[in-house]
Amino acid sequence: MSNSNPRPSALRFPVRRLLLSVVPALVLVLTACSTIAPYDQAAYEHATSSKAEALLLMDRATTSYSQNTDKIDAVILDLNKAYEYDKGRARNQFTVKLWTELLSPDNLFGAFIHQWKSKGQLHPGYIEVKKKDVEDAFDQIIQLEQGKQKTGI
Repeated sequence: MSNSNPRPSALRFPVRRLLLSVVPALVLVLTACSTIAPYDQAAYEHATSSKAEALLLMDRATTSYSQNTDKIDAVILDLNKAYEYDKGRARNQFTVKLWTELLSPDNLFGAFIHQWKSKGQLHPGYIEVKKKDVEDAFDQIIQLEQGKQKTGI
């Protein structure tokens, strides 16, 4: 019987050495070229607390807008802080896009606030429908952050 590969161990060692030198470099390159920011505990906390504040504020929309301006301003300020924090993070365009959609006066929470201001107060049925949309938008931001690579693991 003839063996077509007389020195199999001699061939394995150069391949092993090549893999040991190439794989770490490849991992480094893939990590450096990541298209999304790593997980950030502060961003996660901003998103979750902002969600709770926004939904609670929306419940108050059955009362007069003018009676709630201080609360509205405080929640909008907190939302803008969370947005600005995420906007300042590198490779975080996906999250910033979600925040932009949420806060836009033509969409979601921004549109809800605009509607509340123009109507004075809102119907509970309308509020519940809009709360679901806003909650879903926050959940997308939160889930995106949760799904990001955690550094130091």
